[in-house]
Amino acid sequence: QSMVENLIWNFCQDIYSGHRQVALMLRGKEDELLGALEKIAESAFLMVVVFALAITKHKLDPKFTREMKMETCAKILISFSCMEYFRRMRLPEYMDTIRTVILTLQENESACVLFVESMPSYSDLTSQPGSSSLQTMEYTWFKDEVQTSRILFYLRVTPTCIENLPAPVFRKVVVPIMFLYMGHPIGKVAQASHSTFVAFVSSGKDSDENERVLLKEQLIFYYIQRSLEGYPQITPFEGISSGVAALVRHLPAGSPSIFYAIHSLVDKVHNLHREVMTQEADLWKNWQRELEPCKKILDLLLRLLSLVDIQVLPSLMKQLAELISIFPRDGQNMVLNELYSLVAESDDVTRKPALVSWLQSLSYICSQVISSRPKSKVIGCEENAAFTGNSGELSFNRINARF
Repeated sequence: QSMVENLIWNFCQDIYSGHRQVALMLRGKEDELLGALEKIAESAFLMVVVFALAITKHKLDPKFTREMKMETCAKILISFSCMEYFRRMRLPEYMDTIRTVILTLQENESACVLFVESMPSYSDLTSQPGSSSLQTMEYTWFKDEVQTSRILFYLRVTPTCIENLPAPVFRKVVVPIMFLYMGHPIGKVAQASHSTFVAFVSSGKDSDENERVLLKEQLIFYYIQRSLEGYPQITPFEGISSGVAALVRHLPAGSPSIFYAIHSLVDKVHNLHREVMTQEADLWKNWQRELEPCKKILDLLLRLLSLVDIQVLPSLMKQLAELISIFPRDGQNMVLNELYSLVAESDDVTRKPALVSWLQSLSYICSQVISSRPKSKVIGCEENAAFTGNSGELSFNRINARF
């Protein structure tokens, strides 16, 4: 029985490595042949799922040792990762097996480590695979669909056992792959990498707390850099938004990483705003089209006003004020209105007085900035040039009246 199990698990490894090479050779050249081969492999996937479900019902019984159950769970997950590319339909048997195996795996650190360490290395992922006939072909890692499917499986499962994963293992095995696939052009793959980062930053109930916190601090600098350099073309906003929210919530108060993240986000908004340079007033009133990526990051910064620690809040308010003051009048008015709603709805008695005072000062600063601008340069106001000098003061008065 044990020999049969090993044959099936080895078969999964073989079909992964073999089909990966075949797909790279045939895709775009012999697509019909490739499709026929994949139909055969889909049948093999069904066989593996049914076999794995039977194994879980048999080997996860109390009569087997804990070590044997953990090893079986890890092998099933590794095999499923190899066959993930061929999963073209929703199977109840597949989901039942995954749930059972993960629940068992979460109980044991060594089993989690065994599964995670089975991930292909960074060099394997970025290097040309297999035979000499492939060496003449140009290889691009993110175009390798078979490999991408396998890594996506790992990125989805790893967060479920991250509490039992030691920080050194996460650093050595997961981190290089996580950052690599943050740059993947397929949104769900990049999003899975961000979710893995969020899970790690949110973890930390084990004995290596100090080591884990130190690793979080170290990773955040590159995480922010990696995420923002790919935004908005590659990095999904939901990914970076969840990552920033997690680091603000789970890092120690006043962490340098939080200050760095805020400064980088402000700088990104400034750069996106500078690239647009539009003269359309309606665009600034609604922050639409090419201004939308800029508006999303700005909304994230506004959200941080209620999330950051009180030690970080003054720095965030100062940088936001400097940023908002450079926007055209219509852009400023929309942001000020959003800030008013945010502050008015806040029930945080600690930070609300500071936010009220800051918002009043910000409205006044915006009115002075707009008043000092040459009328011909105020975007969207040429037809109302005589009114431009008072528009900021009216906005300031409206804010005060609401408070």
